[in-house]
Amino acid sequence: MNEINTFDLSAYTPIRLKKKNIGWLNNETILENSFNICNGYLKYSQLDEFIKNLEKNESSTESCPVFLYPSLKPKRVFSETAKFCNKNIFNIKRSFLSLFGFPSYGVHCNVWRKHKDKFIIYFAKRSEKLKSFPGYIDNTVAGGQPINLSILENLKKEAYEEAGISRKYLKKVQRGNIVSYFHNNNNNFISAVIFNYHLNKIDELELKNIDGEVESFFSLTLENIYKLIEKNLLKPNCIIPILDFILLNDYDFLSKGTIVEIKKILRLDE
Repeated sequence: MNEINTFDLSAYTPIRLKKKNIGWLNNETILENSFNICNGYLKYSQLDEFIKNLEKNESSTESCPVFLYPSLKPKRVFSETAKFCNKNIFNIKRSFLSLFGFPSYGVHCNVWRKHKDKFIIYFAKRSEKLKSFPGYIDNTVAGGQPINLSILENLKKEAYEEAGISRKYLKKVQRGNIVSYFHNNNNNFISAVIFNYHLNKIDELELKNIDGEVESFFSLTLENIYKLIEKNLLKPNCIIPILDFILLNDYDFLSKGTIVEIKKILRLDE
């Protein structure tokens, strides 16, 4: 849990645009491409053509917005119903966000129910065919936030594609906290923001994957989730919506000190 916001920027140089460090690029990549560092930062204007050339060879068509905010303090206030690209400075294909340390955005939704005094959390086992985290355990619904879709519309899209949850079941979905987190991944610096949601499962709702990205669904009691963590089966950012759910719904088995520590890790007081 403590690794969520543990990172090291010593091997990276900030990408500067209009006095904002909107991203971070690994110094090896800078040397390999002979980019010029001026006053300790890299001007975004140097990267414009480089990014365009990268995108020419990328088959994915999903683009994401980049906003004029520091990568270490990404934009977190949005309308749920407005198109997500509002007031962005440019778009970039999702697969390149981490290369440049630009903030990525995504929607995650826990599906849960209560049996007697126990909270039951549903999980999705990711397909072994996925490029990222194949076979890992994920939240019931999890997907990146693209341009031209509102956060709510993207939630509805991802909920149906990943778990067969139609719009009528999402009418009572609970909005959670917006959480930003940072970490290093291989040679990239990851800046990310999750829009958390929580859905109380009714009996008639059957979870069924539509898009082929999920192999199966299963459930665990809240207190038994630690077993997935111990076995390193849980996709790393999957713990964030779970912690958010705990903060919103169930303090009983946590000490006040633990709750304070979770809020600190999730940066909820910033």
